[in-house]
Amino acid sequence: MRTHLLKFLISTLIVASATPALADRNRHERREERREERRERREDRREDRREERRERREERRDRLHPYEAPPAVRVERHDNRRGYVWVGGRWDWRDGQWAWSTGRYERERPGQRWREQRWEQRDGVYVSVDGGWAAQGPIAAPPSLREERWEARQGFVWIRGQWQWSNGEWAWTPGHYERERVGYTWREPRWEQRDGVYVTVDGGWIGVSR
Repeated sequence: MRTHLLKFLISTLIVASATPALADRNRHERREERREERRERREDRREDRREERRERREERRDRLHPYEAPPAVRVERHDNRRGYVWVGGRWDWRDGQWAWSTGRYERERPGQRWREQRWEQRDGVYVSVDGGWAAQGPIAAPPSLREERWEARQGFVWIRGQWQWSNGEWAWTPGHYERERVGYTWREPRWEQRDGVYVTVDGGWIGVSR
């Protein structure tokens, strides 16, 4: 009997001593679970905010740039006016939709021509390439002619190299030989300033008067 009582008391003491530790461990585990739940909720909220920002960016992009080409240009009737240039109407992208802007007359500008606005596809969206007045030719004189080495050839004429205006810049065209033409002489091309821009006066073979 005493032995059983002693065992019971020992068991009771063991359980009593273990209970606080077990309780502490349970509380620690619950705190860890709550912290993990809070971390997951914060991460969910951050992901939601990131998704909202992505949607807002896509929405702004949609409003700024169209994904589809503009409709066909409308046909507008207009009369020719002396001293004026007709600027055709165009499609503009406004507030996420296409809007038509009617054509108009612009006073002519000497030495310039009107370049129409156009839409180009870039990186999956359409962007507007503005039009406007553009010089028909260079407004600055061409550079000095380059020195070229050449030797006289019987029956041939040396055609000296020259500067050409190409894609908005000066480009050098090297000289070359051409077979002589009886009764003709070669006239060098040249650049002349007219109405504020430089225009080329073509050269070529000219008949010799007799």
